[in-house]
Amino acid sequence: MNNPRLSGLAGIAVCALLAGCFGGTAPKARPEVQTRAEALVLRAVRAEQKGDVQEAEQLLAESLRLSASVEDNPATARTRINLARLYRLRNDTARARETIDGALALLGTEADSYGEAAQEKALIELTTDSGVALAWAHKAVTAERGSWGGRRLNLLGRIQVGRGDLTTADATLKKALEENRGSGHAEEEANSLRMLGIVARGQQRFADAGRLLNEALEIDKRIGVSVKIGTDLEELALTARSAGDLEKSAGYLERACDVHLNGGRAVRAATDLTTLAEVFGKLGNPQKEQAARKKAQQIAEQQTAQRTGRSPATTRPSSSP
Repeated sequence: MNNPRLSGLAGIAVCALLAGCFGGTAPKARPEVQTRAEALVLRAVRAEQKGDVQEAEQLLAESLRLSASVEDNPATARTRINLARLYRLRNDTARARETIDGALALLGTEADSYGEAAQEKALIELTTDSGVALAWAHKAVTAERGSWGGRRLNLLGRIQVGRGDLTTADATLKKALEENRGSGHAEEEANSLRMLGIVARGQQRFADAGRLLNEALEIDKRIGVSVKIGTDLEELALTARSAGDLEKSAGYLERACDVHLNGGRAVRAATDLTTLAEVFGKLGNPQKEQAARKKAQQIAEQQTAQRTGRSPATTRPSSSP
């Protein structure tokens, strides 16, 4: 999937359609209401991928209404998970929490979707309380019945890293890496490698960190996940800077900036340029420092202009002679 933010949401939708499609007997005909509800979820995924969040929300809300009208609790729960994810990505934590709690209330711990619901609950709680998030991440790992154990462990390891428990995180993420490789989930494998690289950097093992991050980069380049490629390059830049190699750090930042700009992520590119200017300053190169700061400012002005509908100051005709 080209949009990594939606990989979980789309996965739930696809699982909803595939459930019951295999077995020794012919599948029973699906009631029209349930078929329509599932189709709406897939349309919502496509709408979000195109950036139409409002349309995605409306489609999911209609799917939820249809599922609830026939008391299809598993489908209702899956749609609630999708809606909760959408609200979280919009930073609407209150609605996300209310929606995911509704999904969890419909699911027993043995339900197929419980692990995904627990994972989404952990991600929502992570915005306010890492301790609560940690508990839900453990539940997600325990509840997983399918092939996504590595994904659940990646989240658990990520939270452990954020809480500074690097030793435990290292063990968790190594297990995640093994499971992701075994199940063939390349993007999650790269996530495991990236976080293991971050752990190694935190433990001052800079050579290991660089190796792990480069492995993640190669996978992300192979599967074409632009935003993750940019993130890998940023982490490599920080690792090089932490190891005292400012020249290498600058090179990684320049590459990250190009990737984000060409991927339509101007804000990320501007942030990289600001950091790059600081690196050039430490290298004693005022010309490159000034050029990086100027480019970052131009990007910021362009973003402001797009929001307000005004022309950026750098493109307005000068009133000076």
